[in-house]
Order: sequence, then structure tokens, then C-alpha cells
Amino acid sequence: MKHKLMLSLAIAVSLTIAFSCSKEDTKVPEELVISASTLEFAPEGSIKTFSVKSNYSWTITSSNWITLSTSGEAANDVAVTIAATAGKNSGTDARTGVITVVLSSGTTKEIAVSQEPYKAPAGIYSASDFTDLAAALAAEEPNLSEWISEDGDIKLYNDVDVSSLTCFPMEAFPSGAILEGQNHTITMSLSSNASKVGLFKTFKGTAKNLTLNGSISVTGEPAAEVHIGPLAADAQGAAIQNCFNYTSITIDLANTSSLCAIAGGFFGKATQGLTVDKCANNAAITFTSVSAAKGAYYMIGGIIGAYGSKEDTGVLDIENSQNVGDFTCNGGDLGSWNYVGGLVGNTQNSVLTGTTYSIILNNCSSSGDISVSGAAKTRAGGISGRMLACNHISNCSYSGTISLSVSSLERNVGGISSFQEKTCQGLIEGCTFSGKITSAQGHTGKYYIGGILSSGCAATTVIQNCKTTKTSYISNFLLGNMSMIIAQANNACSVKSCKVAGTLNNCGTETILSAANYEDWMCKGIGDGMLAVCTDCGYNAE
Repeated sequence: MKHKLMLSLAIAVSLTIAFSCSKEDTKVPEELVISASTLEFAPEGSIKTFSVKSNYSWTITSSNWITLSTSGEAANDVAVTIAATAGKNSGTDARTGVITVVLSSGTTKEIAVSQEPYKAPAGIYSASDFTDLAAALAAEEPNLSEWISEDGDIKLYNDVDVSSLTCFPMEAFPSGAILEGQNHTITMSLSSNASKVGLFKTFKGTAKNLTLNGSISVTGEPAAEVHIGPLAADAQGAAIQNCFNYTSITIDLANTSSLCAIAGGFFGKATQGLTVDKCANNAAITFTSVSAAKGAYYMIGGIIGAYGSKEDTGVLDIENSQNVGDFTCNGGDLGSWNYVGGLVGNTQNSVLTGTTYSIILNNCSSSGDISVSGAAKTRAGGISGRMLACNHISNCSYSGTISLSVSSLERNVGGISSFQEKTCQGLIEGCTFSGKITSAQGHTGKYYIGGILSSGCAATTVIQNCKTTKTSYISNFLLGNMSMIIAQANNACSVKSCKVAGTLNNCGTETILSAANYEDWMCKGIGDGMLAVCTDCGYNAE
């Protein structure tokens, strides 16, 4: 009996030991896989992702400058993707920390995290940056590295109001440098009677995606010829693209001796080439100087007031641009010609001749009104004023009003271009005049008014495929000459395939053009010196 009892106890102990060993052997092995051991965040802030996989439930925490997309998960055979977000490190030092994963079993693993301090990219952020830039440009050897970004541009990062600064105009913006506005605006308020007025004295580089706003005032008696432009007084071998001007210019001069004011929506005067693409002037330019005899006179344009010089080897190329600003010109100087154009006021001598165009105006428009008053003799055009250079004007249009006051001096006015010097070949094609040119009754000086071109021209000049519309209107009360295409040609230039419509007011007698009453004089002028030769011209029935 005792033997049986001892055997039963032995079997019970063996079963207990066996059961205990079996339970120990079936415990699930612990698994924790984290896809990253370190994370480095961008100084300006960034999001980093990593994954956690565990067969135990887990929780996750981080340093307080990190935000996690979860606080933990249940046990799962699938890796869980976690987003860790860090904002900009605005401090002066790098920061470090950890992301900690804790299993329900107590096992812990960490991910080391770090972030360098944010350093703003080189560029212009505030008005004080312009003060510093002005000082750098004034140095004997300007160093602009502080402002040049990694891609080589000087970038504007905010809208900046520089109205309170006195550092303008800054010295020359250098050749090869790029001012990238990034669609921001510079607001200015400049008042001066110096010879150079604008943000820069001379602009030699490239400006892109920039808007200019504010006002410029030039008054009193400047001591020398004055150049005025919101971006720069002068441009030299420069380029602007996708730039917009809303900066009004007011010029009120009391000079009694001869002095020229040259003003434009971007630059006063340009030389040695200027390229303009997709730019617009939206601001008014006003000139007043009523001194008699020899006083102040003007050259005004929506992009530039004047271009070129006798030694100029560059090309003025304005494409896809427009003017909507109004120009008010009240000049009293009796000794000098005044020039105003929707885009360009005056172009001067260039060494480029023959069939090499030094002036190219393509696919441009102007709708701004031009008011010419005072005694001064003036050449005004809806797109360009006077041309003293070989030029090509194509696919341009004018839809505003040019109004002429009473004067005893000659005026040359064209809906597209004013006076083309007879020494320079011009090609004007595909252009449209749908605006008005009105002259006040009582003028005693002869006015030469054409819907496309006023007068002048080399024998090789060609006007082709141009037109006026039913809204076109021209009045002239003392011929000179007038027509819907060219008022008077000094040489037998060619007018080809041009179509006209609208109203001509000849000394008070209005003629509404039609297919029934069309005559060639409506294209080449009525009065003396009708030398233009018309081919395939007629009424515009559109």
C-alpha cells in the first residue's frame, strides 16, 4: 500500500514538471522592428516617415519639438508607418532629441532626431536690406554675395515699402546679375530734382517677376538733363520680363534754359540693347513746363522715354507688352521737339542700318490716353514716338485717345508710330488703330496725322497688312496732312494690303469711310506731298 502511494506521488510530480515545461516552451518570442535609427529634419521644417512592427502592443513618444501621427498601436503583423513633423528651427543652435517606442513587455528602443538652425536664404526681405545693398553697390568693388542665392539670383522674399529710405538712386545694378521679384512689390515715394531718379542710377542686369508701385516727383529746376524711371534712370544692355509698373511720375519744371526730361514706366533712357517681354505700365506720367522760348522739353514712353545713341550697337526688343497708363504733356519750349509714345518716346541714332533692325516692337498694345497741350512742337504715337533707327513694328495696336490742343507749331501724330526719319528703313505690319486722334479747332501750325503713321519715311519703308476699325477717328483743322494709314511720306514708300474704316474729320467735314466712298487718299493722305504708293488697299468691312 505504501509502495502504491509513493508511485502516485512520483507520477503527480512528474506531470506537474512536464506541464510547467510545456507552458514555458510555448511563450511567443518578442519582436520589435523600427525602420530608422536616426532622423535629420530640414532646418526650415520637414516631415519624416518611419515604420514600427511588433507582436506586442506599443506606445510612442517624442521630444516636444516633434509631432507624431500616432501615440501607439496594438500588436500587429503589419508594419505601421508613422509621420514625424518638425517645424522651422528658429533658434541659433542645432537641436537634438529622441523618439521612443515602448512595448507592453517593457522593452524600449529609441530613434535619435536632430535639426540644424534655419538660416534664411540670401536675398532681400526688408527695407533695411535695400539700405545695405545700396552701401554695397557704392563700394569701390561691390560685393553682392550676401544677397545672391544658391541659384545665382538676388531674390525679393516679401513686399517691401522703401518710401522712407534716402538711399535712392542706388549705384548701378551690375551686368549679369538677376533681380528675381518672385511676384512681390516694391513700393516707393521718391522726390528729387537730380539728374538720375529711380531705384537705381543704371540697370545693367535682368529683372523678373517684379511689381513697382508708388510715386515719383521731379520738380524745380534740375541742373542737367534728367532721366526718370521707377526701376532705374537708365538701362544699359538690360532685360526685364514679367514686370509691372504702378508708379506714377509727375514732372513739373521751371527751367528757362533748354533741358530735356526723359521718363518711362520702367527706365528713363536705355542704350546698348534692352529686351522687354510680358511687361506692362499701368501708371500715369505727367509733364508740365510752360516756360516760353527755350525751356524744358520731354521724351516720354510707357516702357522707356528714349533709346539709343550714335555709338549704339544694341537692339531694343519689346515683345508681348502693354501700356494702359495715361500721359499728360504740357510743354512750352519753342526750340526743341517733344516726343511721347505708348511704349517708347524717342529712338535715336544707331550704328545698325540696312535690314538689321535696331528697334523691334512686336505684339504690343497701348490703351492709355495721351494729352498734348502747350505751345511745344510734338511728335506723338500710340505705340512709339519718333524713329531715328531701322525699325520693325509688328502686330501692335492702339485703342486710346490722343488729344492735341491748339498750337502754332507743327505736330506729327500717328496711331501706331509718329515720325519715321527718312534716313531709316521701317517695316510696319499687322498693326491696328482703333482709337481716336483729336485736334482742337483753331490751331495755326500744320498737323500731320495718320492712323498708323504720321510722316517721314525712307523710300524702302513698307506699311503692310495694317488696318483701322469703325471706332477709329481722326480730326485735323489745318492740313499738314491726314489719312487712316500715313499722313505724308517724304519718299515714295509702299503701303500694301491695308484696310481702313472709321471717320476722318477734314477741317470740320466728317467722312465716315465705307466701301462706296473709299479712295486711296484715305490711306496715303490728302494734301501736299502724297508720295506713298498704295497697292491692294481698301475698305475694312469687318
